[in-house]
Amino acid sequence: MNRRDGVHLVLLGAIWGAIYPLTTVALRDLTPATIVVTRTALSAVVLIPFAIHSGALSTLRVRPVAVLVAALLQVAIPLMLLTIGQQYVSAGLAGILVATQPVWAAVMAVIITRAVQRRLFAGVSLGLAGVALLFLQDVDLANTSGWGAAALIAAAAFIAAGSIWTEQALPEIPPLGAATASMTISALMLAPVASVTGIHLPGLSTTLALLILSLVSTAGALVLFYALIHRVGAARANLAGYLDPGFAIAYSMILLGERVTPAALIGLLLILTGSYVGATSR
Repeated sequence: MNRRDGVHLVLLGAIWGAIYPLTTVALRDLTPATIVVTRTALSAVVLIPFAIHSGALSTLRVRPVAVLVAALLQVAIPLMLLTIGQQYVSAGLAGILVATQPVWAAVMAVIITRAVQRRLFAGVSLGLAGVALLFLQDVDLANTSGWGAAALIAAAAFIAAGSIWTEQALPEIPPLGAATASMTISALMLAPVASVTGIHLPGLSTTLALLILSLVSTAGALVLFYALIHRVGAARANLAGYLDPGFAIAYSMILLGERVTPAALIGLLLILTGSYVGATSR
């Protein structure tokens, strides 16, 4: 991986980390359903030309049901859970909780293969210890922050399940094609929900946050992510996922004035270490 790829990797982590503070700003004026529909619809508009040009959509008709399930598992359900959860949890803590995705992927891999490696077990144990610390110190289980944190953990689990499903059920479909289809399907499925919950014109700051969230942190990040996969491989491209929680915390402190507790930082360290150990256990 050369210097340009390294810069792009850090840039991708920075863009992904911005998702959480941008969502917090968007939630000031908009419902979760409206945010998710706008995010997925605008992303689909950006991704479709790239997908058509690369021929990534030509194989989607082979397994339409599997594509629909992938859209539910990897986009529609987790984005709704993530956005709902962020109504009750700070942006920095949200970034940390969603970073548990590799831990849940490792747990599901153990369930599927019925094989437990020592390194994998150690990684999962570290990650779950980080989650437990966050719930004990930074989440009040007796009020809405507990439900919000649970929704974010569930979002991470669904993303993990979606990645495993896509890998197992859609091996012949290019990632760009799967992402484009998932964004398009999710926008169409959730549009009625958004219309029921109410849609109104947001303020300028909310509009800017939503546009950046949709066009840069979602669509732009996916284009950059798949470009990195093409140049350096999926394993190295996914390292950006270990960077975005740190950026999320920094953004939340600088832009939103949030405070980050020592327990949150220790929990983040345990989760990221566990994720890395589990991901490199194969």
